[in-house]
Amino acid sequence: MRFHLCSLLLLITGLLSSCAPRAMRRIDTLGTVCSAAGPRLTEAWRTLNQALQTPGGCEADSGLRCEASRAEIRRLSVDCPGLPEVLMANALLAFEARDLVRAQQLLDQLFSLPATYPEAAVLRGRIALEQGNLPFALRFLDQQIRQMGDSGELRETYASALFLSRRYQEALVQLEVAQRLGSPEWRLAYSRGLIEEALGRFPQAKERYEEALRGKPGWKVAESRLRALVAAEKQPAQGK
Repeated sequence: MRFHLCSLLLLITGLLSSCAPRAMRRIDTLGTVCSAAGPRLTEAWRTLNQALQTPGGCEADSGLRCEASRAEIRRLSVDCPGLPEVLMANALLAFEARDLVRAQQLLDQLFSLPATYPEAAVLRGRIALEQGNLPFALRFLDQQIRQMGDSGELRETYASALFLSRRYQEALVQLEVAQRLGSPEWRLAYSRGLIEEALGRFPQAKERYEEALRGKPGWKVAESRLRALVAAEKQPAQGK
């Protein structure tokens, strides 16, 4: 149960809009170069997201379009290093590049600002899970939910940590809350499928993966899990 890069890219959209008023107040002190930071960053993320979702992804044009977008985002970290959305964007780029230490440093800067950023908490939780620091992830995500429990994505990430801890019923509770908070049904269905599979309830898991694919046709991750279950169903019959 995990967020992939495209899912995390979508979380940035919320941060871009929520940070706009705070970012604009910083423009006077940062100079006119930051007056266009929001549109520049939005355009760079849009281009990168489009490239990732096209056939071939970033390899379609030898990576030129993706690298140009990444370079623009990195330039913004030099031009406007204190803007929340710039910190978050570059933290996500570092996460994509598997530079988890750099990503964590940027998120720590963001957390030091006088506001709450659930998208940043989601990414920090993901980093802890990638590093195998499950106890920290559980503590951190629980603490963040106590502060800003109205984030569906944050609830989903906490469910991931609970799942990895084999606390399946608690994970299901978090997914139920995430559903009420508006998390995508296809993503929730996939997460529930993983839990059903872990519990050995394979027909129910299969139904969940099929539900995920109805909501997001062609989703490779769900297709892979579903194919594995179908293959396992056929194996006994083939062995007779």
